[in-house]
Amino acid sequence: MALAQTFRIFIGAKSVRTCPMRLRSKMSSTGDTPGERQWRKVGALGRGAWHGFAGAKIRFGAGAGLCLAIFFTGSVVALAPASSLRAADGLCPGEGGTSGGVVSVDERLELTLESGIRLKMAGVDPPRPTPGDPDLDVRARDRLAQWLVGKDILFRPLEPGPDRWGRVVAFVFAAAPEAPNRPGPARLPVGEALIDAGLARYEPSAAARPCRSALLAAEAGARSSGLGLWADPYYAIIAAADRLSFAEKAGSSVIVEGRITGVASRRPRITLYFGPRQGWDFSVTILPRNRETFETAYSSLSGLTGQTVRVRGLLDIRFGPQIEISDPDEVEAAGQGQDAAAGSPAPR
Repeated sequence: MALAQTFRIFIGAKSVRTCPMRLRSKMSSTGDTPGERQWRKVGALGRGAWHGFAGAKIRFGAGAGLCLAIFFTGSVVALAPASSLRAADGLCPGEGGTSGGVVSVDERLELTLESGIRLKMAGVDPPRPTPGDPDLDVRARDRLAQWLVGKDILFRPLEPGPDRWGRVVAFVFAAAPEAPNRPGPARLPVGEALIDAGLARYEPSAAARPCRSALLAAEAGARSSGLGLWADPYYAIIAAADRLSFAEKAGSSVIVEGRITGVASRRPRITLYFGPRQGWDFSVTILPRNRETFETAYSSLSGLTGQTVRVRGLLDIRFGPQIEISDPDEVEAAGQGQDAAAGSPAPR
């Protein structure tokens, strides 16, 4: 069969909403409300055979009810084992772990389970209120709650015990609504779905490293399509020379892009410079205790000179705009892979 079938599943909707019938590689607005698109992409399932769905995409609505449309493409709807999910990512798990019922979601997109366990989703940086959208975090929370509260999820803990805030850091998987004529629900990686919908950014961490490429790809797709938080100029990637944007975003988590002009090792830290004027131009600092980690990742830090990169972290402007990083995953090559694969360059 060609285009096999389209399923429409409405969850908690007060009225039936019309879902687009045609297949699209990117979602576009179909009747925008101020500041947001009507339809949000939840999972770019076409990146792999997602636990039984081949070449599928799942999207949900931004209105009062949740509309989920699952599109099947290709001549055959094949069943694929969970082990084949995102084979290119190697260690990135497809599913598995411990089951638990979700009772609440907070603005940090953390889940509280019936057992009292509080889950922090690895690799998920939740949105914060911005001057132009003070309810951004609340809307993201509400959408996630609409999907998960009252449902059972699977979570795979990634650390030996709770973190210092009492949270279990984990990959989380939730069932997509059951499609007609299927024996059971597919499970989606919730963190990737949130990032793919523009409801969160990728957050580098050792725990999230196995799924880094999938999460970066999800973020790039949402950013290039202007979904969710990426529609807010406050979240735009900052050019390293844009001092005005630095002043406006001091103390917040940012992504900065620029060319490294020099690397200096001066006690007590290593500094990556993005311009000739120290204390004025943007810079990145690495504490000496983390040097070996970075040397292992990049062979030689001095070899980064001349490279255009993106850096993520908290912006400090007290002694000139700078970010202190502790993990090589907080640095990525700009314009290579993630945004190129998404079909357009990252916004500047």
